[in-house]
Amino acid sequence: MSHFLMAFLLLGSGTEAVPPSSPPAEPMICKRFDETGSLARKRKVCKTKADWAKSTAELQDSMNRFVEERRGKPPISR
Repeated sequence: MSHFLMAFLLLGSGTEAVPPSSPPAEPMICKRFDETGSLARKRKVCKTKADWAKSTAELQDSMNRFVEERRGKPPISR
């Protein structure tokens, strides 16, 4: 009898529990990098596609600035 009463109360309430809609999360992309100074140790880095693109662009900008700063200067003597 109590199961019947619970079912009646749940169905009769008229409200449904609907989770709030949120934008789908971007999947994470994980990459493994060698640790400097170690032959076996690896480092795992996980980011979204947008974060990887941002990191790549920042690295490219940094390398371009380095090349521009070195242009026109005498080579490093060793």
